[in-house]
Amino acid sequence: MAGIFGAMLFRIHFRDPIVATAVALAACYSPLAAWAQRPPAQPNAAEILHKMQKLQVLGSVLYIVAHPDDENTRLIAWLANGKKVRTGDLSLTRGDGGQNLIGPELGDALGIIRTQELLEARRIDGGEQFFTRAVDFGYSKSAEESFQKWGKQEVLSDVVRVIRMFRPDVIITRFPPTREAGHGHHEASAILAAEAFDLAGDPNAFPEQLTQGLEVWQPRRLFFNGSTWWKQNLAEIAKQDSGWYTVDVGGYDPLLGLSYTEIAGRSRSMHKSQGFGAAETRGEMIEYLHLEKGDKPKTKDIFEGIDMTWSRIPGAAGTASSLQKIIDDFQPERPEMSIAALSSTMNGLRDRGYPAPERAWVYWKEEEIRRLLLGCAGISIELTAKTPSIAVSETSSVTMTAIAREMSGTGILSVRVPTLNASTTNFLVNDTLQPNKALIREIPIGAQSSIDEPYWLAQHHSALYTVKDPSEVGRPATEQRLTCSPYVTLPLRERANPELPIMYKWVDRVAGERIRPVYVTPIASIVPEKNIWLITELGGMLTVHVDALKDNLSGTLTCSAPKGWMISPPSYNMEGMKRGERRSFTFQHVGSNNPQPGSLEFVFTSADGKSNKTMHEIDYPHIMPQVYYTPADVKMVPLDVKVNASLVGYIKGAGDEVPQALEQLGVAVEMIDPSTATLQALGKYDAIVTGIRAYNTVEAMKTFNATLLQYVKNGGTLVCQYNTRSSDMMLPDSLMGPYPFKLTRDRVTVEEAPATFLTPTHPLLNTPNKITATDFEGWVQERGLYFTGSLDPHYTPLIAWNDPGEQPLNGALISCDYGKGRYVYTGISFFRELPAGVPGAYRLFANLISRRVEK
Repeated sequence: MAGIFGAMLFRIHFRDPIVATAVALAACYSPLAAWAQRPPAQPNAAEILHKMQKLQVLGSVLYIVAHPDDENTRLIAWLANGKKVRTGDLSLTRGDGGQNLIGPELGDALGIIRTQELLEARRIDGGEQFFTRAVDFGYSKSAEESFQKWGKQEVLSDVVRVIRMFRPDVIITRFPPTREAGHGHHEASAILAAEAFDLAGDPNAFPEQLTQGLEVWQPRRLFFNGSTWWKQNLAEIAKQDSGWYTVDVGGYDPLLGLSYTEIAGRSRSMHKSQGFGAAETRGEMIEYLHLEKGDKPKTKDIFEGIDMTWSRIPGAAGTASSLQKIIDDFQPERPEMSIAALSSTMNGLRDRGYPAPERAWVYWKEEEIRRLLLGCAGISIELTAKTPSIAVSETSSVTMTAIAREMSGTGILSVRVPTLNASTTNFLVNDTLQPNKALIREIPIGAQSSIDEPYWLAQHHSALYTVKDPSEVGRPATEQRLTCSPYVTLPLRERANPELPIMYKWVDRVAGERIRPVYVTPIASIVPEKNIWLITELGGMLTVHVDALKDNLSGTLTCSAPKGWMISPPSYNMEGMKRGERRSFTFQHVGSNNPQPGSLEFVFTSADGKSNKTMHEIDYPHIMPQVYYTPADVKMVPLDVKVNASLVGYIKGAGDEVPQALEQLGVAVEMIDPSTATLQALGKYDAIVTGIRAYNTVEAMKTFNATLLQYVKNGGTLVCQYNTRSSDMMLPDSLMGPYPFKLTRDRVTVEEAPATFLTPTHPLLNTPNKITATDFEGWVQERGLYFTGSLDPHYTPLIAWNDPGEQPLNGALISCDYGKGRYVYTGISFFRELPAGVPGAYRLFANLISRRVEK
């Protein structure tokens, strides 16, 4: 890690409390703020000059979309680096309702991954990231459905809040406010943007925001960013309509050594969980913008008439000439020579009584100058801990390593550090940095009583995240709790007080140096071996692990069962656990008396505190390691289910938890490697199941599919879960099954949609479990997706569904006999229903994998 100063969040003290709140909120949305969690390397001289040039631009654009990956990174990269305007991306959701191509995380965990992918993307393209409280509940077929689930006014208030915080001159939407947008969330994002454009400047709209420190703000223009992806003749349409404007985003920046489209390709490639790797293109690239609201530009410049210079601030016009001289005099080989002039310019901005509407720009630019001062001085400050986590109410120490590459006269007076009593204290350093010599100090710290976790997951949620603190609404992530603030003195008596995240650093033999945030955790993590406990008979066992997250941990693990359940024993005692140690305990179901639905709840209690949480870690190379928590609960599901399969083979696809669910049925599951497995080896399996999108993600399926079909012909059962018809398919969909079918985009998004049994007497609906309408109660998110169509007559469709107002779809579950065996293809969302503990989904899947009963 070459340097950490770029991740600094500076603290400023304001005289006007109302404006101070608004500015503090706006300033903290820097792409370099503490929640980006990946300290960038120290900028080189060209990057410093590029940042100096951005000081001259006082304009802003907010791009509004529905999901992570919707944003046009080409346009964002051009705006942030070419036009050098402050550029934000507002995503209504965190993408938690989608699928995951890199691992098994779904739902809330996937939302964390996609949040971090967006932060990594913005780190590359120079934008800033925002979110509303809306939860991605999967595919929506209309904006009306989306608003019904979210609550339109709630999400609209969030969009207005972000506009008032960010104060954009221009708003751009990715989608039109019509059904042409396709996804209902897409359509909703455009509708909300248009309404918020009008309401953000109205003091009667969401007035509570004004009492919380925000001010009304009226953007000048709203554009729709059209695409030739939807309208191939858009270029011709734009020529005939004066409301269309074009911009060439394919320019080249010699300071960055990249075209804006190259930057965009790298940014978009951060969406790895969605498989959206993109090319780094070069050359002309035209984007189309249609004026939807606001004053019409008199020229073809979308910013015409918007003053984006220092002249927009009364009394600050002279700042432009001062900055221009700094830019003209900049010496790439000696960036420290710019410190005096930068400092003088910053001091000149202070205490001038600027009008409130423009004061935010002054404070924002002052912060940019402060970061440049440290960059020009070549100062690197790291704060590292010996462990990757610290438990609540635990004391520890961090190592501060500070170095000024060439600059003399730089010192560190003290460091503000966290303490146990939820406050801070100053640790005295009072030393001067010698050129290119490291100053190392051990600094004591204390972890406060709150843990680090995604703020939007701290409370239970349904279709809208519960966020108690309104100042957090819109934030991309939670600020790291463990931070320190060194008081750095620069020449000319300038002082900086950056807030630095405490990191853990280690060396991987292959990856080299790696870093991660140091998180504040509970004293222990309680880890049940499964989140769903299917109670099918008396005497079932459940193993629960306790992981110590601090040293010398002693306490008691207790369980609390729902009414009517009898679990033994009720508690276990443990003593003297070391940090990182795991101990395991077994609980047994010993009886039931009119059992009620509910969860078995576990709590660990000790003199150091309590924990009722399970800690989860997410670690992928393209994002910083993340920690989140779920309640240490186990959903108890009484289930009347039969299954006559004993051994099932599973081919992993994009990642799901279906194998663990099958084990809950008492079935042994073995993973099959399609690149090495032989037909002879497959004969032992009662059934083989392919994971979701296996034909999209597993290259060996191209040749192994023929072996699977021969396994069926010989008498086996093959159950294929959903795939998508796309360019990454390993073989055509017409060749996946023993007879042709096509994959479609058909889906049923309403999880309550009634099921119609098309062939009620079919064995898969009757053996060994009789499937009825009650088996489709309590489903989550959807019925299914990417159903089959154009079925060969050999296939029998078993179930029909439809969303309200649509025609029934019969391609969710199809089957055919082939040779001595059975082939099944299903688009039913078992990968969601089974981990959610939906009883009917277990009963139906048990039928799919059970051995055939000979006629």
